[in-house]
Formats: sequence, C-alpha cells, structure tokens
Amino acid sequence: MNITTTHHQGPVGKVFGSIILVIFGIGLSFLSGFMTNRDADAKARCSAQVQAVVSGFEHSDDKDSKTKSKAVTPVFEYEYDGQQYTSKAGSYSSTYKDIFTVGQTYSLFIDPNDPVEIYSEDIATSEATMFKVMKWGGVALAILGVLSFIVSFVQLMAIGGTLGFAASKWLSK
Repeated sequence: MNITTTHHQGPVGKVFGSIILVIFGIGLSFLSGFMTNRDADAKARCSAQVQAVVSGFEHSDDKDSKTKSKAVTPVFEYEYDGQQYTSKAGSYSSTYKDIFTVGQTYSLFIDPNDPVEIYSEDIATSEATMFKVMKWGGVALAILGVLSFIVSFVQLMAIGGTLGFAASKWLSK
C-alpha cells in the first residue's frame, strides 16, 4: 500500500514565509557589513610589519573527521620584538592554497599590542569577495521576500474579497 500526503501552503503561510525571507536577507546583509567593518578595524590596529613564513595549513573540519575539507587557513610563523609567534588567518577559504605556499615568506601586519593578531591584504581581498557575495545574496533574498510578500498578500486579499462578496450575495437572498 502506497500512502502519499500532500501539503498545501495557503497564502497566509506564504506571507509569513516571505517575511522570514526578508528578515533573513536583511540579517545576512548586516552580518556582511559587520564583518567588513571588523576587517577595517584590524587593518587600523595592525601597524607593525613583519616577515612571516607559511608553516602549513589548518583545515576547517573537525579533528575527528575522516575527510579533509578543502577550506583551509594558512598558519604563519614570525618573529616580533625578539619573540617567536605562530598565528593563522581569521577565516577559512579554499582559495588560500592558491594564494599562499608553504615555506614562502610574506609581509604581514600585526597589532603591536597583540602580536598574534595579523592583517594581510591577500587575506582581506579573499574575505572581501566572500563578504560581497553575502551582502548581495542578502539583498537578493530580501527583494525576493518582498516580491513574494506582495504576491501572497494580493492572493490573500483576493480570497478574502471573494469570500466577502459571496457571503454578502448569500445574505442578501
């Protein structure tokens, strides 16, 4: 015996769904703006230039995972004020392996008050692309949500208007 069920979402559900889509899209856009400002703040704080060697890559997956993720973050080793430091980028990306090579030296900027905090134009450029995708994806979701809301609201009003018209005709008899 094959039992199938169908779920019909009415215009009220579509209205609420479109509102959620708008909220999610706006939230995604604001999140990308917040992350962009965070990078600008890091650039302002990181004023001391150092030469750092890429010692390897850290994968974004869990330590217990059997498979390796393609998203990595470069691990840098450098010296500042006579002390050795190890630091990594603040994000993971599959493009970092194309940008950075293990064993090569790169110029980084560090925060003199917190030498583990780093800033690199190469990392910032990669992150900026991701933030732009997030921002415009959020804008697209918000626009789609608004359009969906308008269509659903018109459907809801049409159903309500039709029911009201039918009720008035029935009551007038």
